[in-house]
This record gives sequence, structure tokens and C-alpha cells, in this order.
Amino acid sequence: MTSSFECAESISRRSFLRASAILTFAALPEMSFAATPGDGRLVVILLRGGMDGLFAVPPIGDPSLKGKRRHLVPDGTTKLDGLFALHPSLSNISQFYRAGQAVIVHATSNGYTGRSHFQGQNLMETGADQPYALQTGWLGRALDISGYTSVAISLPVPLILRGRQVVESRFPTWISTPPPVVYEGLGRIWSADADTAEYGAQLAAAAGQPRMTGYIGMGQDAQLSGLAQVAAKQLARSNGPRVAVLDHVGFDTHASEPGEHSDKLRDVDQAIAELRKGLPDDIWRKTLIVTVTEFGRTVAENGSWGSDHGWASCAFVVGGALRKSGVVTDWPGLKAADLFEGRDLKATIDMRSLYSAVLTATLGIDPDVVRRDVLNAPRDDRFEAYL
Repeated sequence: MTSSFECAESISRRSFLRASAILTFAALPEMSFAATPGDGRLVVILLRGGMDGLFAVPPIGDPSLKGKRRHLVPDGTTKLDGLFALHPSLSNISQFYRAGQAVIVHATSNGYTGRSHFQGQNLMETGADQPYALQTGWLGRALDISGYTSVAISLPVPLILRGRQVVESRFPTWISTPPPVVYEGLGRIWSADADTAEYGAQLAAAAGQPRMTGYIGMGQDAQLSGLAQVAAKQLARSNGPRVAVLDHVGFDTHASEPGEHSDKLRDVDQAIAELRKGLPDDIWRKTLIVTVTEFGRTVAENGSWGSDHGWASCAFVVGGALRKSGVVTDWPGLKAADLFEGRDLKATIDMRSLYSAVLTATLGIDPDVVRRDVLNAPRDDRFEAYL
């Protein structure tokens, strides 16, 4: 009879490790924490797939909108000003806006005008000018400057949080710890191979450590709002982390956008509400939540009630640390002559300028140091009125 350990040898080691990581990543949203002793709290929400800024915050005052998006202009929006409105799925953000605690930055992106998810997501996390030019993330570099370490509650450590320091990686689970004999068997199998020996040693070392259980379960408990609840509890601790990163996927809606994209927006809106609910007032007054996405969607809808990869989108900043609400934009317009390559909303604000201002407001890093060592972006004085 063949033992289970012998059967394991028949599986490609590299394939097993890759498949495990991909399966875990696809099954659950991810959350990361970085510990810093400053007063501010920063929550970064990654919106993977390309959030449609024209759908989330439609420019209802632009006369070209409805002609290009007959099925993608949502009903029941909340008017923000004479030009913009909020999608009805963003009801909590609407309340924060009325309370002076939400800012929308529209027609924003980085300089990347390609339409590759891989390249776009690399840039949204590294903050570089070119894809794959950097091996570290902009948040990781900011933490390096502050001199603090971080812990990632994810598989793998998200690129945005990687810096020069070694980042400890953990992943929350409801699964009980395997018995020691499992680790011993894996150690014997993997010990002769350089690719797996170190990984086996790490597993064996972690076997005796307490498991992080009880706060991520199956079904609805594993949704973004559930992880936001955990993040709030950690951020509220006086000796806990000061930075959290939530990773949310599913914004690449080439079809049926009124249903799927609306649901994803509602996920983010509810997660922000859970963060507010879980943070005491004195902590909330020091908190900023900011969204990040790799690119926006095309101005014109396609034939399946969806939209394709575009350029500019919008970003949300929510939190008690804001001075006031508002929409920050240099609106380029939606006429055919105003579009990038005749199809995309032009980016007129470098999103890295926003994130630079957020880092200064929450981590206290000098703006010149941020621009020199973290994000190579022009200073945008408009953000000073809000942050």
C-alpha cells in the first residue's frame, strides 16, 4: 500500500505550491497589516480588475454621457454637485460625503495607458513609471522610511506592502492545525530539494505557534466586510497596527455590469461602513481610507451591457481625518474629441499625487521625501484643502 507521503512525491513540487497559493487567493479576499506607532490610521483598498469610475461616480451633468452609456447610467443616484452623482450602491459613502468625510478624485490614473491587468496592477502597487521596474510597493517604501516592520495576513504578501525589510506572512484560517507527524513527513520528503527544504522548515517552525482562528469563516464571513471588521478591531488597538490593506477582486466586468459591478461597489461601501463602525470616535478622527485600481473602463458601453479596459477612473478617500468633502477633478469631458484614443476618459490628475498626500497626512512623512523616495508624482496643492 502506498503511503500518503509517497503519493505526495508524485505531485510536482512547484505546481503544488503555485496551485495552493492561487486557490487560496481566489477563495478569499486578502488583508494585510503594517505596524506603525504614529497617530494616523491608513486603510488601502485594492480594487482589482479596473473599477469603472464613470459607473461609480457618473458625470450626469456631462451631455455626452447618456449617448455613450445608455445601459450604464444607474438609476437612483445621489447628486453630489452640478456634474457628478454617486451610484446607489454607495449609500454609506453618500452619508460620509454629507458629513464632510468623503472626497472623490475623478479623471485620475497613473501614466500607464496600456490595458493589461498584469502591468496595470503592477503599477498600482509599485507606483513606478514603467511596469516591473520596481520590486517594492509604494506603501512598503513608505514604511521603510518610517523604519517599521509589517505583517501580511495574506498569501502571498501583496506587492504594495513589500519594502526592503522582510515581511512576515501569515494567513488566517478556520482549519485546525495538522498533527506533528504531517510536518515531519513533509520535512523528510522535502529536505533533499532546495526549492522545498526551506519552505518545509518554515512550516515545521510555525507548527508550534498559535493559529489565528475564529475571525474568518466560510460563506459570508469571508467577504470583504468581514475582513473590514477584523481590520477595525486591530486598528483600534493602542498597540496594534496602523495600516491595513484590503484586497478585493472582480471589477473586470466586460458584461452585465449593472449587476456585477454594482455588487462589487456595494462590497466596498459596506466594508467602509464596517471600518467606521468598528473604530472608536477618537481613532476614526485620525483615519483615512483610500481606494486603488489599475485603470478605468471605456466611455462607451459594449454590446453586452459592460465596458472594456480604459484609462482614467476615480478614487475614494473616506475618513474622519478629512477636513471636508468634495470632488477633486480637472474634468476633460466625454465628447469624442476629448477622449484618449477616441475611447477612454483622459487622466488629468496623477493618482500618485493623491497617495503621496495621504501618506503625509497619515504617516507624517515629509512631502518632499515622499516624492523623492516613495512616489515620483507632482505635488497637487488641491489636496491640502481636504487632507
